[in-house]
Amino acid sequence: MKRKKFDISIKYLNIVVLCLSLNNIREFVFDGNHLSDTIIYFYLSFPWHFLVVPMFYAFLIYYLKVNNKIPNYLKFTYSIFIIETSIRIYLIGVSTDLEGIFADYIIIEEMLNAVYAIFIFYRIIRLIFFDKHALETIYKYDNISWIKNILKFGFFLMVLWIFAVIYYSITRNAVVYDPLKVLYSVLIYWLGYKSLIHSKIVNDRIYLRRHIENSEEHINKNLISNFVKDRKSSIAKHKNTFQSIQDYIIAEHRYLDPTFSLEKLSEELNISISQLSKIINTFGSFNFSDYINSLRIEQAKKLLEDRSFDRYTIIAIGLESGFNSKSTFYSAFKKFTSQTPSAYRELNG
Repeated sequence: MKRKKFDISIKYLNIVVLCLSLNNIREFVFDGNHLSDTIIYFYLSFPWHFLVVPMFYAFLIYYLKVNNKIPNYLKFTYSIFIIETSIRIYLIGVSTDLEGIFADYIIIEEMLNAVYAIFIFYRIIRLIFFDKHALETIYKYDNISWIKNILKFGFFLMVLWIFAVIYYSITRNAVVYDPLKVLYSVLIYWLGYKSLIHSKIVNDRIYLRRHIENSEEHINKNLISNFVKDRKSSIAKHKNTFQSIQDYIIAEHRYLDPTFSLEKLSEELNISISQLSKIINTFGSFNFSDYINSLRIEQAKKLLEDRSFDRYTIIAIGLESGFNSKSTFYSAFKKFTSQTPSAYRELNG
């Protein structure tokens, strides 16, 4: 099974990282008046920072799979960017007093950009923290806590940026922007690293889940028949009950749900928790948690053995097999196979 090679969210992520980088380079070049006689100076005059927040919003929309919120504001964003760029280039070309006319224009531009950035950032906050319905799809694959942390840091930077704009408009002292350059650099690497890792895991999980749901390669009951213990005839009827429970868990793929619990199974089968626990402990060879994890490990082993999934991350395979974290997956895999997932894939893939 081939994995999709390109995700549109990565396109906008790359634009965000590029714009943040170019903005930092521009500030360095302009502050030191470096490369003033080269074409690089000309291109760096573009207001790259204006695109950062709108492009990040576009990245989030596609990453979060919010299909009903396609960023129709992008044309407006591009238009403003072109207008601001044209004005900057014109002023650089005709003005001999960059500390005067150009500086006055930058103040106005920065204030307008701040207003627009606040508007877009408000939409981002509303989407991430308050629109639970829109996030139903992504919550199946990612709890997006990393996005919330980045937004908190971004909000902190935005507040500092607004104060810096106000301070610069009063004093004309650009040194106030220096701490922001360092913080922007931190944001660049943090955003790029986290986004690329989570984008890959989410995309892998989406295609793995489609494969699992559309194929007949779920756990075969024969694979776990060895888990059923022999018992005296006096409790043979409970063995049949266990077989029915096992058939339900496997047929409905309940073991793939990372939140699956004894309480949920009790509600679904209308059997008391104590009775369920006793039956599974007796005939399943394990307690409930280990029994469910044994099914998940069998699912993970099938995916790790399939060479068509060699390009998929091991953590994505673990998460799509029903585990809720890398650590629990690795711990359970080592417990049931005495190997790490990577070692198992290398030997059996």
